[in-house]
Amino acid sequence: MAETAPDTTRIARATEMLLAVRQGGAPAHGLGESAPANEAEAMAIQRAVLARRGGTIGGWKCATPPGKPVSQALLDTRGIMAGPASWMVAPGAKIGIETEVAFRMSRSLPPRATPWTREEVTDAVAECVPAIELVATRYADMTAVSLLEAMADNVAHAGLVLGAPVPDWRERDLNDLTVHQSAGGVTQVARRGANPAGDPLLSLTRLANHLHAFGLQLEAGQVVTTGSWTGLLWVPGGQRIIGGFEGLGEVVVALG
Repeated sequence: MAETAPDTTRIARATEMLLAVRQGGAPAHGLGESAPANEAEAMAIQRAVLARRGGTIGGWKCATPPGKPVSQALLDTRGIMAGPASWMVAPGAKIGIETEVAFRMSRSLPPRATPWTREEVTDAVAECVPAIELVATRYADMTAVSLLEAMADNVAHAGLVLGAPVPDWRERDLNDLTVHQSAGGVTQVARRGANPAGDPLLSLTRLANHLHAFGLQLEAGQVVTTGSWTGLLWVPGGQRIIGGFEGLGEVVVALG
């Protein structure tokens, strides 16, 4: 059965609600009757909010654990920064931080008759870098909204800080790394393991093929970050955040 066409009225209402929060309004308690009914509507809301804010798509975040739906959010080019970087946190507020593995694409991956394979997608990667994603929700309680509502809000994405490219990343096992993350000199996470998908390149491959359903594709130069290795940890401003991986380097963010 064909999927119902996106409801443009619902998309417009949700866009206005999320923009109002971004412009200083009170956090939303969900989108109510304006919540997206399907993934196409959630993606349309993301794109509408970005367009109204004058932004462009500089990349994507994705989380694709095996057996679960692809969850993706576009990244505003203006929020992608090279580390070390600074990020302002409002007085009394907190920002979420996650250490991740990200990739920059060397070429675009347009739709075609057969899906792109993991090997082909890997070959289209220009760089692998450690990254810290900065997280800020437009909801009063991000755990109380549906997956589609979370996706409409870019899965709470705020910004992405990138470390230096890893020269020999293709020879490394990206499914098994030692990650570390600290805030204000205090270690928050130090362990060996993997991200939720197990294989960051599998997440990248699933995203590359999944975007075609929405008339989108991975573009040359775009950055894709592939899920948290540390879990989401909330910290106040005024701290120096360091996140990274053994053998891949680290990223530094100074929170103002």
